[in-house]
Amino acid sequence: MTGRKMTGPAAGEPSLRARRELAALNDGLTLAERGLGRQTTAALMARLLRVAAMFPRSVDDTLMWQVTDLVTGDDVSDGVKLTLIRMGWASIVQAQYKLRGLQTVSTPKHRQAAAA
Repeated sequence: MTGRKMTGPAAGEPSLRARRELAALNDGLTLAERGLGRQTTAALMARLLRVAAMFPRSVDDTLMWQVTDLVTGDDVSDGVKLTLIRMGWASIVQAQYKLRGLQTVSTPKHRQAAAA
């Protein structure tokens, strides 16, 4: 049996696009928490759901439905809604950290240049 060289991402590994979306959601949340962002909590929640779909093994669907119900309702303030979205983001990051450790979100060319 001959060894094969892996050229693509491993099965189940999140794509570079998924990792960039996760990082972009963090940026959007940070701006909103500081009062600088123009995104509504509903838009941020939609981004969280899109990111969660990219990391299916990291998030439970029922949790996302509960968070979505709270964020879209009128029962809690915008600050609490941002906190709930941040908690959803953090759960994805924590699950990915447990699976793979810390990884930079850069293109393969940048990683090769940094390794040289």
